[in-house]
Amino acid sequence: MSRFFIDTPFERWLIVEFCNKKICSIKFSSQREGIPLTGDLKKVFEYIFLHKDFSCFDYTLLDMDLLSRNELLLHKFLIETKIGEVYAYSDVATVLFKKPTYARFVGNLLKKNRFVFVVPCHRVVAKNGIGGYTPSIESIELKRKILRWEGLSI
Repeated sequence: MSRFFIDTPFERWLIVEFCNKKICSIKFSSQREGIPLTGDLKKVFEYIFLHKDFSCFDYTLLDMDLLSRNELLLHKFLIETKIGEVYAYSDVATVLFKKPTYARFVGNLLKKNRFVFVVPCHRVVAKNGIGGYTPSIESIELKRKILRWEGLSI
């Protein structure tokens, strides 16, 4: 496994892990992990951060082989969302599973997202607030920063 970092506009580092020439994890960290990201992928992330445009990201780089059918369904939905769009957990549950009561199930799938930011789980929010990656103030604030960067005020 190879680990790389790149600075973000969110006062966190984005950590990109490669396994067998595929990205097996993307996560945020308050500390650098690995070595600086270089090359084309660095340019792609810099473009995304500057232009708020994910269209240049090559999703075939993500190792999705170990994802369940439901995780793949959710990832496909999230990848197709646009900057500035948000969905309630129950709305995602309705679209994907035809059952708004599966909102908690959707939340549990989102917690497993190994490719944060590029598979934009931050665009799923609670009906009565922001929700969070995990139940911590730090994670909720990170989600808020990303959504503000996308032009939303939640």
